[in-house]
Amino acid sequence: MNMSQVLGKDKKILILSFVTAATTVIAGMYHLQMAPGSLSHNLGEGILFLVGGMLQIFWAVPIIKRWGKIWQIIGIVGTIVFFVLWLSDRLHLLPEGGPSGHMPPREPRGNFTGGEFPKGSAPRGLGLEIGGILVPPIEMFQIAFVGLYVVLSKMISSRQNK
Repeated sequence: MNMSQVLGKDKKILILSFVTAATTVIAGMYHLQMAPGSLSHNLGEGILFLVGGMLQIFWAVPIIKRWGKIWQIIGIVGTIVFFVLWLSDRLHLLPEGGPSGHMPPREPRGNFTGGEFPKGSAPRGLGLEIGGILVPPIEMFQIAFVGLYVVLSKMISSRQNK
């Protein structure tokens, strides 16, 4: 492999690193934006959005600085867990309420950050419907992050093995 091929591959890795970092930072900003409203009606959810959002924004550092395989695994698995929690909530697989299990029904939150929309159709351009489930932009950024980070991890790994 000549020098221009090496530089070209490094440039691709650098660009993909910034794009991958941007997806997690954007998802983190969405989560931070959701935290104040959630804290006021559900402390656990609010803390999840606050801590999760901060971690997602922080995750740009290990991506750009290439901290290694363990950090890649933690970032990918952590984001998948966040997505699975969201999906479980949308499919009503998570229990609601406190220790007694009773909680007043949530009011629909018609926002672009991932909350539920009132009855009727969601505003246009604010998500993608898959199998009857509206996947909001925040979740699309998380899905993109996982895919991009897997590709980036493989590129870095193959680069290191040469």
